[in-house]
This record gives sequence, structure tokens and C-alpha cells, in this order.
Amino acid sequence: METGAVWAVFESESGPLSEMTASLLAEAARLADQLGAEAVAVVLGPCDEQLVGALGSRGAARVFVVHIPGASPYHADPYVPALTDLIRRHLPGVVLCQATALGRELTPRVAACLETGLASDCLAVGVRAGSTLDMSRAVYGGKASCTVVCPQARPQMLTLKQERSAAAAYVASPRAPEVIRLESVHEASAARTKLMGVFQEDPSSMDLAEADVIVAGGRGVGSREGFHLLVEMARLLGGAVAASRVAVDSGWVPCHRQVGQSGRTVAPSLYIACGISGAPHHLVGMRESRTVVAVNTDRNAPIFGLADLGIVGDLHEVLPAVVARLREARKGDPPSAAAALDALTQL
Repeated sequence: METGAVWAVFESESGPLSEMTASLLAEAARLADQLGAEAVAVVLGPCDEQLVGALGSRGAARVFVVHIPGASPYHADPYVPALTDLIRRHLPGVVLCQATALGRELTPRVAACLETGLASDCLAVGVRAGSTLDMSRAVYGGKASCTVVCPQARPQMLTLKQERSAAAAYVASPRAPEVIRLESVHEASAARTKLMGVFQEDPSSMDLAEADVIVAGGRGVGSREGFHLLVEMARLLGGAVAASRVAVDSGWVPCHRQVGQSGRTVAPSLYIACGISGAPHHLVGMRESRTVVAVNTDRNAPIFGLADLGIVGDLHEVLPAVVARLREARKGDPPSAAAALDALTQL
């Protein structure tokens, strides 16, 4: 029994370890080292040897594989009692989850079953005296931050919005993890909801956490049709399309593309903000981007205070010129973030 361990809980995935999972496990390993505990990975769904090896290379001392026959890892209903039972048996001190759609649905329900607290959408976490965590999250639309403390109830549970930027922040010692595979007694058929299918999106709408280039639009895009230009640019760059809250509230873009306090936190190599004024609740979600380019007609827009390159102009005039240059530069592979930046600076 690994009482007091730090758990990183995530859904099953195929292929190389994703940036989001690597980031979550890196944070678990960092906290575990500070607390003198072990980092443990909990995989919801199937887990092959390649994934086990990748988790061990990131510092996981133990890997729990919770498999429910017939259940999708994207389906929270059967995993709530399974994860609750697992936590009660092994008594971890800290449980970290990704701030994904599943994580935001799963963790509050598990925390309620365990009668413990939950800090959601945290941007940072530290250790104070003893084993108590300081869990920091933004409030008031990103204008301020607060520190959440859970001094008595255990485990301490939180969802993290750290994504690409945190993946390489902490390098743990590689381990040869013990693998414990569990067949849950909770049947998928007993779930109250039914998952009908999962659809794979095209590259321009890839997971924002995985994108090296993000083209984001706001109020200035003007309409749902206006986003077609941003989609074309993202495809040429092998990047993803995102949006501000205004664009999502207007129904131009699905809510899972939103960046900001009430959406996703991203840190791509290049973030191109098109028609986004730069409200604090948006900036908190993209301020860790390596290079920020802003295109806006208002030269006094707050986004220019964060931008590395600012273009004062109508995006409907600026972006077609950039797209034309990118088409000329493209020869087989998508241009890099550096190529996109070159095209923007040459306008």
C-alpha cells in the first residue's frame, strides 16, 4: 500500500505519450519528490507496454490500469465508483487530474463520494509545511488569483490546466513501474448515459494542448463564416483553431475551442490572435505562449501589451496576404511556426 502517494489520473491513449499526460505526470513526480512519496499513474482504460514504459520514464513507480469491459475512457459514469473504490483501498495523499472534459466531470463526483475537497482548473501547485498543498487558481476573470488549501480532508484533489509548457518543466528519475491491472466490478451497462461514438477531428481542430501553432479568433472575426479563413491558415501551418469567449458565446466556434479562464490554457510556440482585444480572462489562458502575434484594428487593444509582434489592421485584409505567402512556401510539409512568423513580419 502506497499511503500518501501522489496520483496522476488520466484516460487511456494510444501512440506516444501526449504532452498533457507528460505534463500531469511531471507535476505528480515533482510533488512526490517534495513530499517524500511515490508518483503513481492511474490509467482509465486499456494500457499497453509502450505506455507503461513511457510512464516509467517519466517517474511513475506504479501504474494502476482500471479497465471496465465495454466502457470508453471518455465515459465518466462507470469510472466514478471504480476510482472511488481504488482511492479508498490505497489512500493516496494527492490526486491530480487533467482539466479536460472528462477530468472536470469525473473529479467532482469522486471528491463528493470521498467527502474531500477539490480545487479545479489550477494553474500552479506548491507544498507548504507538512504535506498540505497550496493550489493556485485564477478568479474574477483572471484579474486575481487565490490559493486553495485542504488542511484536513484527504486526499487533496485538483485538476490542472498545465499543458504543453509544463511537460518538460520537471525531469524525474526513470523507474521500472509495477503494473497492477484491475477489472472493475462496476459494469459499463449500468451507466446512466450511453456514449454513441467518438469522431476524429481534422488537423486544424486538433487538441489545443498538442498544437505547436494556434490561430485564435475573437469578436473581430465577425461571423462563423469569418472563421473559415482562420481554419485555412491553421491547416497550412499544421496548427489548431481556437477562439475567445465572445466567439464561442456567439455560436461561431464550439465551446471546446475556447481559450481563457473558463476554457483551455495553452502554451504553443506561436499564438496568432486575430480580432481579439485581450480581456484578462482570455490572456490568462494563453500568456505562456512562446511567441504571440496580434492582429487588431484597435491600436490600443490590451492584446498588444502581451504581443511580441503587433499588426494594426483588418484581419480580413491581413490574413489573406499571409495565407498566400504560406501557400507559396509550402512544399509537402506544413510550414513551421518560424515560417509563419516570417510571413507575418514581411507584410
